[in-house]
Amino acid sequence: MQLSRMSFFKSALAAGAFPYIAGCLGLKGSVSRGDKVRLACIGVGNQAWNDIVEFMKTGDAVIAALCDVDLGAKHTEKALATYPDVPRFKDFRRMFDAMEGKIDAVLVGTPDFSHFPATMDAIRRGIPVYVEKPLAHTFQECELLMQAEKKYDAICQLGNQGHSGANPLQMGEYVKKGIIDPSKLVRMVAHMNNPRRWHKWNGDVKSFPAAEKIPETLDWNLWLSQTLPHDYSKHYINGDWRCWYDFGMGCLGDWGAHTMDTMHRFFELGLPSEVKISDVKGWNPYVYPMQDTLRFTFDAKGKRPKIDLEWYEGINNMPKLPKGYKYLAWGGDIPAAKGSTAKAAQKLIPGRFFELSDGSAWEGGSHSAPLLKIGVDKKDLPAYTQPVGTHWKNFLMAVKGEAKVNSPFSIGAPLSQVFCLGVIAQRLNRGFKFDPDKQEIVGDSEANALLLGPTGDPRKGWEEYYKV
Repeated sequence: MQLSRMSFFKSALAAGAFPYIAGCLGLKGSVSRGDKVRLACIGVGNQAWNDIVEFMKTGDAVIAALCDVDLGAKHTEKALATYPDVPRFKDFRRMFDAMEGKIDAVLVGTPDFSHFPATMDAIRRGIPVYVEKPLAHTFQECELLMQAEKKYDAICQLGNQGHSGANPLQMGEYVKKGIIDPSKLVRMVAHMNNPRRWHKWNGDVKSFPAAEKIPETLDWNLWLSQTLPHDYSKHYINGDWRCWYDFGMGCLGDWGAHTMDTMHRFFELGLPSEVKISDVKGWNPYVYPMQDTLRFTFDAKGKRPKIDLEWYEGINNMPKLPKGYKYLAWGGDIPAAKGSTAKAAQKLIPGRFFELSDGSAWEGGSHSAPLLKIGVDKKDLPAYTQPVGTHWKNFLMAVKGEAKVNSPFSIGAPLSQVFCLGVIAQRLNRGFKFDPDKQEIVGDSEANALLLGPTGDPRKGWEEYYKV
């Protein structure tokens, strides 16, 4: 089915309740239990290299193919040196064709905007896929990937690695047992108040960067894949793509997957009915603001009341904290931003908290950090199931039919769509009403068009990936 600009919303899957137990896909692995998974890697540097290292730590994988649009770049050196005899490719499409029957799963660790075509191609070829967060660059792309996962009964894992840790197990069990009661929710907050890459430009960006000579080893056309054409600039690559609306999902897409995920899942938030933006500093139409506050309004569902999820970013844009909340020292396991000399005003680690009408409040850090009830010693909290293995291990076990994936697209795609709506508000510097059933932004045609992304339609030659 090919989805037109007007019809894809009407055929989208409804965002519904998510199961409390980790994972929702059947045990249907494509690899014998005693065998190692032959893993192909699309993107082999930076975060993708970290993923490769973690996959290999499990002892359940072998690297079967390496694919990167710049095999001569410094960030690819470790992977190429570590696996000198593994087949190498620049184009994932050629890799899939050449390696047919020789790979069991694929890692997609490319920039945000280019996750979609490689992930869709893998699903349609029947290859289990682990894709870095956020899932995709546009609301439509997230919807199509969720539909594809369902249609092909695919094994898909979103790379928000904390979702195989303590926090989702604890929160899922606490909600199920009534220890945390969603009917009493009065406030939810997620925050990230540390420097980001674009802060080095201090919000003073008045144009796209000037064209530079393309490095001889880089296939710039392939790097751009399905998105808008741009002249090459060093300010777009090596992680700086996250700064630009045309390529990345900013702080929200980067960190929301680690701080909003369990509130979104276990409070059954789905899609918001309104997005508001305030406290904006350093807005411009090219890169993300220096700071902003987003408020996503979610209509009542079941016993849960209508509720806002507040998002705070920017080094001085701190949320009002519950009484008894403590500022925590910066965690060494959380990567610091590169390329920025700004310093956080206070050392509030990225995290989440929510308050209930009975006066209680729960706080937690990012990723898999478990929740703490404010004013209660953690040793006095009820016990909960402890995690077994890592997110990467969980994916490989699913490929081998030994487990269910902990963060399938049926859970990760609606979460990522919330980020996409927030990014539209940031890009336009205004809020809007959203119809979750029709999946349309109400009364704002410019914002509504951005549900399909800045391109509207994919670049010529990439249209085929927008079919489920």
